[in-house]
Parts: sequence; structure tokens; C-alpha cells
Amino acid sequence: MIEKIEFSPEKVAAIEDWPLGMSLQDHTSDVVALAQATVVAGVEARFRSKHVGVRLAHDLIAQLAAALGTDLAVFAKRTDGWSLLAQAGDALLADTAEVSALLGHVPISTPSVRQIGGAPWTIVVAAQGSARAAVAIAGTWSSSGWPLETLAEAICLNVARVRRSLPPEGAARVAQILYRMTREVSRATTNEAVADAVVRHAASAVQARIGALAVKMPGADEASIVATFGYSLSLVEHVRIEPGAGVIGRVMSSRRPLKVDHDGRSPSRRLRYRTNSFVAVPILSGADAVGALCVTDRVRDEAFTADDVNVLRRFAATAALAIERQRAIASAEKYAHAAAVDPITGVFNRRHLHIRLDEELQRSRRHNIPVAILVLDIDDFKMINDSYGHLVGDLVLRDVAEILRRSVRVFDICARFGGDEFVIVMPGSAPAGAARIAERIRERIADYTPGDRRLARLQLTASIGLAMSFPESTAADVLDRADRALYTAKHQGKNRVNTLEQQSGN
Repeated sequence: MIEKIEFSPEKVAAIEDWPLGMSLQDHTSDVVALAQATVVAGVEARFRSKHVGVRLAHDLIAQLAAALGTDLAVFAKRTDGWSLLAQAGDALLADTAEVSALLGHVPISTPSVRQIGGAPWTIVVAAQGSARAAVAIAGTWSSSGWPLETLAEAICLNVARVRRSLPPEGAARVAQILYRMTREVSRATTNEAVADAVVRHAASAVQARIGALAVKMPGADEASIVATFGYSLSLVEHVRIEPGAGVIGRVMSSRRPLKVDHDGRSPSRRLRYRTNSFVAVPILSGADAVGALCVTDRVRDEAFTADDVNVLRRFAATAALAIERQRAIASAEKYAHAAAVDPITGVFNRRHLHIRLDEELQRSRRHNIPVAILVLDIDDFKMINDSYGHLVGDLVLRDVAEILRRSVRVFDICARFGGDEFVIVMPGSAPAGAARIAERIRERIADYTPGDRRLARLQLTASIGLAMSFPESTAADVLDRADRALYTAKHQGKNRVNTLEQQSGN
């Protein structure tokens, strides 16, 4: 039996401010106090809400892992063996038969060092009636037996409480829904699909009629509702939620769940809500709240329970991973696009051109198909910059790039080679077809009229060199031949298309 002790808010704050990498042995009294306080809080709260200790135990795992700078894992004994309940840190343990068999041979209440995944872990197993729980901490901590035993007992008490309150079939149902949601979001390719899957499965898990998922926009403080369940998203998608405003704003600012227990109908509620009972949990990514998951109107108009809060927190944790995954993908695509695209014209840049040209030449050798290369230069472009300024010059470059895109096939490659020079790669294009496209581009540039009336006197022409690939062609070789064809077009009077093979017989 653990003796009740005094545990002030100042003590909690002090423990939460522990530096990373501190020694558990150096703060034995603090660890014991925190673990004991978890047990005492759970026992005292039994008369108010018998699930408070569960939340405190999970918070304790995260706090200790961060404070100690090491990895922690918590296991619970079930009828079919040991299962992983929670873990914190980088060296994540899998719920394997090997770990289950190992935990079965660890004596109760005695710290034991075992090898897991080739690294030492200190394990303590605790018992509360028929319930069993184990705490595993990375490294050798055998001299810290007392605080680890107390911690294991605190967690085991919470495990026993959950076992009594949540029927096995209810836990299995939630696990199945969470599994289905995880599979669906892992296959989702858009933010909308991820958000819809999360709110739909979470509402089903707690049997809620209505749900909503709000997400903070990247780089902004405000959040918006991106998915709903039980009513149309169009009713709320325009709403912007400021930090601390309303239920969602408060939950995201505090980073803590909010549960209201008042059930029954209320005339103060808006019509789409049947009860006053609701739950909102934050979606946490590290130290930041990236969103909130909210449900209301439980089936049969019952009040939500602390079990429902814990279930939603599990769904919110998975949602956080899915949201961060989508943001990482979007960020990677953004940077990849920026690395490949010329910022002024919007066509590919020179570096990406070389990559794609090499790929197309290799493909042409494998399949014995030609590749046509056009090199285009705007005639007297320096005079445009000198007469009208570089801003007008950039406008002309953008407009020419748009003419090129509209004049070629969707799979042809348009790139800015540098300055006012552009390159077009046309896989599978025969000489006659490539020459027709080049002439079409030349005519459209000659007919170009700027949108700004102040530039009405601006006349634009371009010279184009055409070269075809050979089986032995390299990127440098075919570009050089197209560039020589362009040089010839310039010296023949500009505003024309020249094909090197036709001119020189090469």
C-alpha cells in the first residue's frame, strides 16, 4: 500500500522542467513523488471519475521519457499475452512474441536488465490483483529499483481500472476501428481524404452522431474546420477559429482535452445538436497543437465518458501522424517543384532539363525512337531590357514560355536554358513534325501582342535551331548541334527556323 503524500503544483512544475539527460538516480525522491502522486490522484478521483489515473499514467510516460532523455515503453498482460500500451522516445518497441515471452520471465517488483533488440532495457513488472503491467526503460537502471517499482505499480493500477471499466468487446471494437482508420489514412493522397477518414472513424468509435476536425493552417495561428461528420462541411468551412476562441480554440491553446457531461436536451443549443454532452481533444505534434477533434450527441443521447476521451486521444494521435505526413509530402513536393522550375517563367530550369533530356535519350536508344530538340532565342532581347526595363523583360519571358507550352504536346519538355534562351525536348517527334511545331512557335511569337497598351509598339521575334538525336547522341552533343542551328538562323537574318542536318548535311 502506497502512503499518501503531499504533492504541490510547484513540485509538478519542477519535475516537468527537468533537463534532458539527467540521472534517475539523482532525483529518486522526485520520481517517487511523481509516481506516488499518480496513484493517489487515481484513487482519490475514483469517486469522481474512475479514469483520471489512466490519463495521468500516459502523461507520466511522456514526461519521464522527455526528462530523462531516454526511451520508455509500457506493457499490459492480457489473456493472449503481453501487449504494448504506450511508448515514448525514438527506439520504439514492437509488440512481438519475443518481447511477450521475455516479460513472462521477469519477476514481479524486481528491476531486471534484459536485452531487447540488441540493447539493454531495465524492466519492472507490477501486479494489481489479476492485472499485470510492465515498465521498460532503455539502459541499465537497476540501482533505481524503488522509483521504477512505484511507477510500475501506478501504471498497473490504471491498467486494472481500465480492464474493469472497458469491456473486452468494447476495446476490441475500438481497436478494429482504429486499425481501419490507420489503413485508410495511410493510403490517402489528399488532406481532405485524411481529415474525412479521421473524423468519420473517431465518431464511430465513440458512437457520436456528430463530429468535426479542425486543423491549424501552416504558418498561421488560426484554425479552420476541414472535415465534418453528421452535417455538411459547407456550413462551417468558412469559419476561422482564433487561438483561445470557443471550444476548439481553447482546446488547442491549452493542449488539453475538454469534456462536458451535461446530457439531455437544451433549448440553448443550436438545432443540429441534441445534447449538451461533447468531447474535444487536441491533435498534438510535438509541443504544438496542430488541430482538434470534436464529437457530440452520443447515440441514445447519453453523456460521453472518460473512456471516450481516452479513445479520442488515440485517434487524435494517429491523426497527428497523418496530418504531419501529408504536410511533409506537400513540403517535399513544393521544394522539389521549386528545385525544378524556373521562378520567372514557370517552365523547367536548366538543371532539370539535363536530367529529363538524359532520360529521354536513354529511352530513345532502348526503343529506337527519335528525339527532337529545339533551341529558341528571342531576337534582340537586350534591346527590350534596355528600352523598357527588366520588369518588361521578365513579362516577355513569361509570355514566351506560355506560347511554348501552348504550342507543344503535353508530354514535351519546355525549359529555360538561360537568359532569353529556351529549349524544347520532343520525344518521338520526326524531323518534319518537329519543324512544323518550330514554325508554329515562330509565327505565334511574331504575332505576340503585350497585354499592356503602353507596350503596343513592342515587336517580338525569335530564332529557332532544330536538331535530331542519333542512337549514339549524348545530351551535350544534341544540344550543341541545336545551338549551332540556332547560330546559323541568327546569321541568316533572325526570325526563322533552321535545321542543322538540312543546312550542313550532317
